[in-house]
Amino acid sequence: MKGLFVGSLSVLLFSTVATSVVHAEQAAYNPAVAGRNSAHVTYVSPAQLVLLAYRGDLKSVGIPSYSELRDAFYRNQITAKDLVQGAVNSKLLPPQFLANKKFIKDVDGQLFNFSYNF
Repeated sequence: MKGLFVGSLSVLLFSTVATSVVHAEQAAYNPAVAGRNSAHVTYVSPAQLVLLAYRGDLKSVGIPSYSELRDAFYRNQITAKDLVQGAVNSKLLPPQFLANKKFIKDVDGQLFNFSYNF
């Protein structure tokens, strides 16, 4: 009974988090306006990037989706840097993010948590 409660609570928590991330604004990187001075530039967060990859939004750049993504991560066939490279290729992030070690580390943490919790 206690396990059922904990499992139900986990599902409820994930559905709440997933819903808020899915409904979060996703602003794609636009190289045409990247050089302009703007007061606010928004990129995908590490959590959004992992969710986009999981949903298959990066399949066109060679990133697997759903259980294939998790399995590739388990087998070290895909890394956080691969996801960032896919996001750069998909124009979701500017190329400078490939050298941003903190962002890549954050993506790695999100990918680890996502892969081992689901």
